[in-house]
Amino acid sequence: MKVLLPLLAAGIALSAAAANEVYKTSNEGIVYTFADLAKIEGSGVTKTGENIYTVEKDIEVPANDGLTLENNTTLRLGANVLIKMWGGKHNFAPADTATITSNGDGVMPKGIQFTDMDKTIEVKHVRFEGAGVKFGGPAASIVENCTFYEHNDKIGHYAINYAGHSMGNEVRHCYFLRTAMSAIGAGANIAAGVVIEDNIMEDCSTANRNYPVINETPAADNGPIIIRRNKILGGKRLMPGAISVSNMLSMIGDHKVIIEDNYIDNSRYGLNLMGHYMDFRVTGNTILNCHYESNSVNGGSGVTVYSQSADNASKVYMSGNRIEGCLWGVTLVGTAVANLGNISVDASSADYNPGGNSFKNNGNCGKAPEGAETAFDPSIPYDLYNNTAATVYAQGNVWGGADQSDAEVEKRIFHKADDANLGEVIYKPVGTTSGISVAGEDNFDISVYGDGAITIEGAAVGTPVSVYDVAGSLLYRGVTDETIQLGRKGLVVVVVGSKAVRVAL
Repeated sequence: MKVLLPLLAAGIALSAAAANEVYKTSNEGIVYTFADLAKIEGSGVTKTGENIYTVEKDIEVPANDGLTLENNTTLRLGANVLIKMWGGKHNFAPADTATITSNGDGVMPKGIQFTDMDKTIEVKHVRFEGAGVKFGGPAASIVENCTFYEHNDKIGHYAINYAGHSMGNEVRHCYFLRTAMSAIGAGANIAAGVVIEDNIMEDCSTANRNYPVINETPAADNGPIIIRRNKILGGKRLMPGAISVSNMLSMIGDHKVIIEDNYIDNSRYGLNLMGHYMDFRVTGNTILNCHYESNSVNGGSGVTVYSQSADNASKVYMSGNRIEGCLWGVTLVGTAVANLGNISVDASSADYNPGGNSFKNNGNCGKAPEGAETAFDPSIPYDLYNNTAATVYAQGNVWGGADQSDAEVEKRIFHKADDANLGEVIYKPVGTTSGISVAGEDNFDISVYGDGAITIEGAAVGTPVSVYDVAGSLLYRGVTDETIQLGRKGLVVVVVGSKAVRVAL
């Protein structure tokens, strides 16, 4: 003990010495620029060129003050430097561009942090190199048209980090390249509603740890988690997945999560949906090549839904997704409730789902054989693994076999027929590769024209007609003797009387 105490004290002293000095602005209602700070002795800000400033101290801007990042400014931050701002008088949205980077090779800054925000903070047109941004709420943040290059995780494990409860957050049109950990994320105890749209994430989570590219926590009354039209291009690494939304602390609430129209390739897994109290809507996603795990027990699913609550299990609606080249297509675990296609009910029912999911070349051999790097083996197919006791409807889908016969489909679905303790998967009627599936015998013809127009012939005049998208939203309601003008492309479901037909426009 006499030896350890001096060493411990020395360690504390070294840590304190390593901390950056802090410059705090006056809190007298002044809105500063970095040009202003460079004129203040002891601020730690030095002008080194035209619109170029080095920052060697942490900067704190109290709520009465503000800080502006002017157009075409370059900030060169020192090691572990953090610019921390309170309140809402800050402007980090230059008209054209600005850069926040390090002041030398091997130098790792933290970046910028907004906390106790009392109005929406916008960060736009900023290129972050190594540095990141953290938002502490409770007001919203908007990040648009920014680049995050080789984020170093000094400010946290996420290049965009939600560290406080908030609602109305947005991330749009940003580019993330080779971040060390996740591109976007929130802590397990943080309810921060967010819309993440139209971003590109390329080769993120380079540290090869279990940090997905997008790592979100559901937000209940703080709004839905919406992840839409993003392109996630993985680095073919063993550990990081693409998108995870997890209620790890079982926070009670009506958690809405929408994941739609994303493109995912070369990640450990596509979607990891884990926990209780969540309502997922997963539509129109393309998930490819989630096959880098050497032990299939550890992952490799296009989509995994996991819940263990008997009374508050999470549920997922899946339609129009394409899942190819994964160790597992879809895995359902515990008490998860899933609807992958249910055309046995009326199209107006909340349970109606046209299906439209397609599976191809999914499978694994358990563990990677000697000489192989992964367990990927589509000759042992797994498109859907129902590891729950619940019946799962999965009608109207296209399975990965040579054809859509019962024998071929059963090879690709693991359920009650394989283990009496598991729930049955009801997969008939199946879909077809032409994109059209009929519920019952049709007695009419549908013609589709290039502009998205639909006509129906052969049915009685005045027969009710409804058209839905693959998510179940009503697009049109009328009768058979009308030309239906949708003006859109994609998969729709046409309901004529009581018969449903899936049509590719």
